[in-house]
Formats: sequence, C-alpha cells, structure tokens
Amino acid sequence: MIGAVLLDIEALKTYITAIDEKSFTKASALLNLSQPTVSAHIKNLERFFQTSLIDRSPKHFEVTPTGEMVYRRARQVLGLLDKAKNEVQQFHEQVGGHIHIGASYTVGEYIIPSIIKAFDDRYPAVEIQVRIANSKRINREVQQHELDLGLVEGKVTEQGLSSIPFMEDEMVVIVPETHPLRKCKEVSFQDLQDHTWITREGGSGTRAMLDYMLESSNIRPKKTITIGSNHGVVQGVKEGLGLSFISKTVVEHTDAAELIINLPYIHSTTRSFSIVTPSNEEEITEDAQVFIQHVMKLYELS
Repeated sequence: MIGAVLLDIEALKTYITAIDEKSFTKASALLNLSQPTVSAHIKNLERFFQTSLIDRSPKHFEVTPTGEMVYRRARQVLGLLDKAKNEVQQFHEQVGGHIHIGASYTVGEYIIPSIIKAFDDRYPAVEIQVRIANSKRINREVQQHELDLGLVEGKVTEQGLSSIPFMEDEMVVIVPETHPLRKCKEVSFQDLQDHTWITREGGSGTRAMLDYMLESSNIRPKKTITIGSNHGVVQGVKEGLGLSFISKTVVEHTDAAELIINLPYIHSTTRSFSIVTPSNEEEITEDAQVFIQHVMKLYELS
C-alpha cells in the first residue's frame, strides 16, 4: 500500500514535468528516468483517473481537457505536500521556517523590501524567498500552492483565493517633457486622442488599470508600446516614446515626479495592494500567518 502511494506521487511529478516540457523525452532526461518509466507513470495515472490525459504521437503532443484538470490539481497536491514536509521539519528542528512569497512588480520592486526588512528584524530565523512576476501569475502560483502567499495589485478574482487589501495606490498620467500636450493652454477632449501609450504586459495589474482608464474615458490610443517592467515604462516616457498611466509609487521611486500631469477627462484613480492567500485557512502555513499579521500591523489594519 505504501509503495502504491509513493508511485502515485512520483507519477504526478513525472506528469507535471512532461506537461511543462511538452515532451516525454525531456521529462525522462530531467527526472533521470527511462522513457518506458515515464510512459508507465502516465499510463498509471490514466488508469487511475479513467481518462486520456495526453494525446501523443511522434509529432504531436497535446494535453486533453481532463489532462489540464489533473495537471492543475497535481500541482496543488505537490505544493501542499511540500508545505507539510516543511512544517514537520520545522517542528522537529525547532528552527525558523521558510516563507515563499510572490509579489507583483510594483509591490516587489518598491513596497516589499521595507516590509521584509521590518519582518526580518523581528523574526531573523525565518528564511524568506520572494518571487516577482505579474499579478496574474502570482495569483496562479498561490492557487497551485507553489507560493505561500502573494502581495499583488488589483482585484483578486481567481477561484480558491482570498485577499486582504493593505495599501492604497494612486494611478497618475506621466507625459514626456517635449510632448505636444504640454504646449496646450487648455487640453480638450480631442487633444487626448491618437497618442502613443506605453504599458505593461497582459496579466499585469498596471496594464489592467490603463486599459480600464482608456475605455472608461473614451480615449483612443494611436498605438500602445508594451514594456515588461515599471522602470522600463518610466524610462520610455523619459525618452519621449509616449504617455503612460502608472503607479505614483513607481514614479516617486524613479525620480520622475516632474512628468506627472493632471489631464482633464482622466479621473484620478486608486487601486489596492492586497495580500492574497488560499481561501482555506488550513492551507496557510504558520509562518505565512505570522507574516500576514506583520503586514497588517505594519499598515495599522485590524
């Protein structure tokens, strides 16, 4: 019976690797397993779930709809097992734990360093690992238990997640110093049309805010330029590439406050930075709970 359980866990690991690599051959090399063993693991899972997980041929590799379901749950299962292993190890060793934190770019680059400094001063034995990515990816990795918690911008709507707002962030328009809008004595609605806007990538909370602002304000961009970092967006505006709608926190930390302009027809907008966790409190580690309480106390939240 124990052997069967171990086999199932190894089969899940094999399956996840095969999907991630889109290849049995690559999975075999990464896991140091023979290809027949990889195939056997997948077949065992297909027997267990009584469904086809992967449509495969020498030139074809495609995950089935039920295969996608099993993949998502497999990542969650292994994430929970890793948490359990870490908690047991911490109990036996009586040493500070380990927290895996995800942060969206704005929070990760400008907000979280001071949070971690204050936490580290109080809990020096706890090891902290921070992963920075866009909000959508951080939420997904918390959902799959690859991260203990996340600090993200924007609304959290994914199934199985809860969020606690801890800070308000203002969005502002920044305009190049030589831009024609700066020469207008009075900016009309028509003056705001057909300009280049610099934005973050899809899945970013900042991108979602810019898209919402353009749509709600009925502003028609000439084109958009996508840059995958906040610093890159600000530098693009400084170089005269176009306008942007971005966090005031970012602008202040990149010495670009002089680029802020209050434009008519574009309303002042704020968004929340939030702590995101699994909805089931039993899935939140004790160390993560301590970190959450630390953030809430730091920002004077009840």
